[in-house]
Amino acid sequence: MAPFRPLPGLTSAAWPMRLLLLAGIVAALSLGRDVLAPLALALLLTIAALPLVEWMERRGLPRVPAAVFVLVLAVLVCLSVVGLVLSQALTLAGELPRYESTLREKLLLIGEGSGPINRLVDLYGRLLTTLDGPAGTEVAAVRVTSADSNPLASVAEVGLLIAAPFTTLAVTLLLMAFILIQREQVRDRVLRLAGIHEMHRTTQTMTAATERVGRFLLVQVLLNAAMGLAIGLGLWALGVPQAPLWGALTFALRFVPFLGAPLSALFPLAIAFATTDGWTTVLLVIALFVVVDLLVGYVLEPWLYGASIGVSPLALLLSAAFWALLWGPLGLILAPAITACLLTLGRNVPALSFLDVLLGDSQVLDAPARFYQRLLAGDAARAAALLAAEAAAAGVAPALDRLVLPAIAQISQDRGAPSFGPALTLTSARTLLQALETLGEPEDTAPEVLVLPMGGALDRAAAAALVAVLIEGGHAAGMEAAPGHRARLVVLAAALAPRTPRVLRAVAAAAARGTAVLAFGATQEAREGFAAAGHAAVSASGIEAALGETPDLVAA
Repeated sequence: MAPFRPLPGLTSAAWPMRLLLLAGIVAALSLGRDVLAPLALALLLTIAALPLVEWMERRGLPRVPAAVFVLVLAVLVCLSVVGLVLSQALTLAGELPRYESTLREKLLLIGEGSGPINRLVDLYGRLLTTLDGPAGTEVAAVRVTSADSNPLASVAEVGLLIAAPFTTLAVTLLLMAFILIQREQVRDRVLRLAGIHEMHRTTQTMTAATERVGRFLLVQVLLNAAMGLAIGLGLWALGVPQAPLWGALTFALRFVPFLGAPLSALFPLAIAFATTDGWTTVLLVIALFVVVDLLVGYVLEPWLYGASIGVSPLALLLSAAFWALLWGPLGLILAPAITACLLTLGRNVPALSFLDVLLGDSQVLDAPARFYQRLLAGDAARAAALLAAEAAAAGVAPALDRLVLPAIAQISQDRGAPSFGPALTLTSARTLLQALETLGEPEDTAPEVLVLPMGGALDRAAAAALVAVLIEGGHAAGMEAAPGHRARLVVLAAALAPRTPRVLRAVAAAAARGTAVLAFGATQEAREGFAAAGHAAVSASGIEAALGETPDLVAA
């Protein structure tokens, strides 16, 4: 069996240079956030708007009017959403004083029913009073004022704070219009920078990224709209004021990964708490959000998304945290799309294949590698589960051939490494023996084929695997026999290279317990050891043929 090979692109002497390059890229992204974040958002919106622009161009509309129309349409949509939110918010602000008595009653009810909390608050207040000094001590109040403070400066600061998002939006829309109009030139420049000799790879990457992100955005908009509509209608049916506002807020906040849905539920809950009598409506609002979110998140999203993004949930969570730290709220919104683009690069550019391993949702270790890793970790339960699943799917013999024998060969090869050592060899061999026990041991104490290990735990594991294969093949096999029983065939099983004296002693002892003796080498090393002692050994693939011939290595 060939030993496991490292995944391509993961082992390289250039890792220090890659880490240095990665640090430089992160620093550049952080320093250029004011330009790069709007550019990334513009690219995202361009991908979303490109199908509409191309459809209008196919209908005969020139490119510039088509791009301007899409841009105006985007501005109108934004203004409509902002207008709806502002109008609903102003209406709600005017209606809230009517619910003051209801809110006061609920707060009093909560205060009366939370005795332990009130006692903790009182204790905290008394401790603060003690720390502030003895009663009656007057402390002169000192007020610090700034000589430069004036109302105009405060108004200017507030104006800059409000204008910042609108400035970002204006820059984003301007970049979006430019990219839509000059998209061929932008594409050609990217191709030229990537290298003309790799044009096919670059083209495949750009096409895959555009399709993946575009499909993801379309599905996300549809799902968010469906959830916002369901929440709005549900809140309206429950009698919660300004239900359209909360539906629109749910639609907008759900673009924020992980945090959007919980945040969208806070405001309707607070309004239901303040404006309705009793607790029934509050509980129904909670149930509404939970049911709709579960339906969208666990039924509709897997069905509609399919392989549209291909990012693992853990990678998406870490990516959201990274981009939020780097670019703020805008980075949090852009995280899924950026991660999908990085994943596409990893799947199409060999030098960046580590991105596919880090971000993708596909299995990065095959079953033999996962089985071997569980043996190294000493996790017999999980190794047995993997072996049982493989045996149920393909049969015992194919499972042993695919999982156990490669693991034995790998242990045999790795045991000489300084970082491996005898202790890890013993641990992995014993774990393998425990996993093999789940396949079932024969109860027959008079086996037709008696399998004897040549030496230690790894040889015993090879013998146990061979017994399982023989039993599935219909042979009465076992590793133990009743005193005085003489088997038709005795098989000497080895995973490590046996020394010549040991082989000769084992063959002589086996000849006394069976009519014929056969040597089985689970690894090439073991077969070479038998050959050096003058006895040919069969491998796993040749065991059935050898059993049919029952060769006499030693005459009875």
